[in-house]
Amino acid sequence: MKKFKIILSALLIFGAYSCDTVDFGDTDENVNGPIEYNSGALLAAAQRRLATTGGRQYKSVPTLYVQYQSQPAYQDESRYGETPYTWTSFYVQTLSNLQEIVNQANDPEISTSVSFLLNGSANNQLGLAKIMKAIIFRRVTDSYGDIPYTEALNPEIQSPKYDTQEFIYKDLINELKVGRDLLDATEVGPTGDLIYDGDVSKWKKFANSSILSLSIQLSNKYPGVSEFAATEFNSALSNAAGVIETVQDEAWFTHLNASTFENPYSGFRAADYALSEFFVNALQGDGGDFSSTNPDSRLQIFADDATLEGYPYGLENNPSGIITAKMSSNISDAGAPAAWMTASYTYLNRADAANLGWTTEDAATMLDMGIQKSYETLSSHYGVDITADAAAFAAARVSDATSTSMAQVIGEEKWVALYPEGFEAWSEWRRTDFPILTASPDPLNSSGEIATRYLYPTSEISLNGTSYSSGVSNLSPATDNNDSKVWWDQ
Repeated sequence: MKKFKIILSALLIFGAYSCDTVDFGDTDENVNGPIEYNSGALLAAAQRRLATTGGRQYKSVPTLYVQYQSQPAYQDESRYGETPYTWTSFYVQTLSNLQEIVNQANDPEISTSVSFLLNGSANNQLGLAKIMKAIIFRRVTDSYGDIPYTEALNPEIQSPKYDTQEFIYKDLINELKVGRDLLDATEVGPTGDLIYDGDVSKWKKFANSSILSLSIQLSNKYPGVSEFAATEFNSALSNAAGVIETVQDEAWFTHLNASTFENPYSGFRAADYALSEFFVNALQGDGGDFSSTNPDSRLQIFADDATLEGYPYGLENNPSGIITAKMSSNISDAGAPAAWMTASYTYLNRADAANLGWTTEDAATMLDMGIQKSYETLSSHYGVDITADAAAFAAARVSDATSTSMAQVIGEEKWVALYPEGFEAWSEWRRTDFPILTASPDPLNSSGEIATRYLYPTSEISLNGTSYSSGVSNLSPATDNNDSKVWWDQ
């Protein structure tokens, strides 16, 4: 708590500097004394902004696309309405803050100044900023496809080009490696870090686990064991820094019941959302298109009442008067924690890789570990101990994998383990088609299929038309619709 009080004070002092502009320009000028650099506040503001931005496109829409939730009212998103979504909060106050840290760390004069070094060694600040930039840019490209990347954060370029998603993914993996290798535990850790409090050994593991995830996302484009994705996966898995394997090494953001630090789920009207019928049925063991017929104790943590049914999904005319399960206060309270990277997801990515033949690890063992770690971390962070049920449920799911398919069970278990983080689950579903989701019966888009991307912001058409057209041309089909496919999904 002490850490958050210090950083909150820094953010309040530094608010205008870190939040209201992208070009930091001359704001550092101080004619009366030495220049002060508060890169720790920039980092804290970027992490806070990523964790707390609550607009629909930044939080709830992906949870609807993957049918974690349904909409009793205002059903446009769960019926795949064609709405362009802004990406402003990704670029402004998050990526722009991180780029300023990169700029300062790369400046010979600034990076050796006393005030800059008070925020950590130059290499540690630069390394963490690169890692943070990579995970945010991944979310943007996964949502839209080709996006402004190499020219995006240069204030002198008003119409940045769109880089291809293939180039971006490969560069993100490289940036994660560069950032990881810059981190040095013998030097002063970065201040302003709301995730690991400057523990760079944990950030190294985070970077490697992130590389596993990005590499697996490319498995349909580079399926072979000697191709790019498998090579990068194995390089990260065998890196001396390690990957996230324990709950203690996981990355979590601790929200606070205080302005600007609140969990964004706490701001959504309870009447507008309910857990979806498919999600609840899957965890209650009702079978259907979900391969498990065993009740999953994780629903006790996810739902406000695990005995209730879920709400029908994607209907134009919703039924009234039914009482259904909603997101638990464990997940939605203003001060509830939120996962950024878990041991469970890392083990499940290892299961994926083993099943693809990329590694010599045993897919069933990795699947079992991934499920048990999910039970462990949920029990640890949400105060409901379900660990006694973990081993038996994991064994049952490994058995399901022999009768159904390993790929399906891994995909389904990723979907459960990632709840309620819809962006990652949406990307996984688009890659694997698991779990087997049924589209809205009353769709608003032309294909009637589940949305596979966001429409580009409307402003891009008029302000950056040439680049916008280039981005659209690489979609399949080449139309700016929410059922076109991004590169790795084609």
